[in-house]
Amino acid sequence: MRKLRWLAGAAVLLLLGAAGCGTASATKSPAPDPSAKAKVGQRWELAVVRKGDIYLVTKPGSPGVRLTKGLAASHPLFSPDGRYIAFVSGAPTAPQSQYRLGIVGTNGKGLQLLRPGKAILPQDYAWSPKRDLLAVWGADLATVRPGGSLQIEVRPTGSVSTFAWAPDGQGYAYTVMPPTQQFPNATDKLYAVSGRAPGQLLVTAPNLSGVEIEGYWPNGQGVLYWVDPLHSASLAADGLGLESLSLGGGQPQTLATTLPYPSWVQPDGRTSIVLVAGGGRQTWTQKQLERCDPAGGSCSALQIGASLVALDPAGTASGDIAWVAATDLGSSSWGEVSSQTSLAKWEGTRTLYVGFDGKGASQPTLVAKGDVFYPQFSPDGKSLVYAQQDAIKLWQSGHGSEVLAKLPTGQVMDYYGFRSYSQTFAWYPGAAGN
Repeated sequence: MRKLRWLAGAAVLLLLGAAGCGTASATKSPAPDPSAKAKVGQRWELAVVRKGDIYLVTKPGSPGVRLTKGLAASHPLFSPDGRYIAFVSGAPTAPQSQYRLGIVGTNGKGLQLLRPGKAILPQDYAWSPKRDLLAVWGADLATVRPGGSLQIEVRPTGSVSTFAWAPDGQGYAYTVMPPTQQFPNATDKLYAVSGRAPGQLLVTAPNLSGVEIEGYWPNGQGVLYWVDPLHSASLAADGLGLESLSLGGGQPQTLATTLPYPSWVQPDGRTSIVLVAGGGRQTWTQKQLERCDPAGGSCSALQIGASLVALDPAGTASGDIAWVAATDLGSSSWGEVSSQTSLAKWEGTRTLYVGFDGKGASQPTLVAKGDVFYPQFSPDGKSLVYAQQDAIKLWQSGHGSEVLAKLPTGQVMDYYGFRSYSQTFAWYPGAAGN
């Protein structure tokens, strides 16, 4: 019944099925080779899924070292220090009850396969941003350290449906969905935990509604979430109001209508966020970039040019952003993307820009044009990884782009033009980025 997560999950499962990514394995990362470094900077690593195995890539163009074998692995996720990778073990066609949570060291050691109390889904685990502690949720909320066992933190009546770590890694927020037999007459609740204190009830959804956490404010002083009337995937698909609520109390404020894709709401600086605003499930029309102040409850549009949509934002601590611009096909454009060929034609207009502050103080830099998705900044904001066509590429300020690894081959399908590549690769940019 995770209605909102299903939106992103639909794209994920289509990608998995089309690309044949669904198996995992673990091996040691070779010692850094000075001759194999990127053009400038520190160590980086990629966890890339190929035919169900996870490979660790540490130099551009290399096949990498296989870390898993025969586990149908996908959705790799690096721990904050880069020493471990969490993943889901289970083929896309297998029943969810057979999925397991995997953890493996990037040195190829310490492989664990865990079976939480309820079926694990690809979006149901997250590393603490500050330590090697993995949260996993479903029926219960549990945590696990590499080499350890699952420790139950919350055992609700119903199930823990969404979760987010606080930026300091000490607190967290989660939502509880009532038992299935109570649907559709069910109401979700949102709780926050700080330190060792018991969970604080922050939000009780309107009658019959669901709640999905997007995340915390960048400074950790509040939370962002969506309310889904009637737990309806159809209503959610056309956009929901993103709500902002201070942990100190008060009333929630609606920032903007957005599609409930967590990757489309990103921290931008120490207090603001950047997001894709606009209703309607089609990504090729009526989508604009906005910078929002979660505490003040206000947003302002960033001017990217006429007849364009803005997609796939990424933010930096300095307040600069990256985003993808594409041709706005208009609200009556279903016929223009009615086939894979016509959709691919529109995706060919997708162009990645970086370095734009939205205030005219700097002009954006064109990074890549054509079929570009999923930009991710390094912590220092000087490097950017993105997917383009069949490759994972690294852009570095003043040095241009280079191919780090090939993506799995095969037809990629889209959920109304939205793609997530989290099932296919994860990037660890090093402690300070490249």
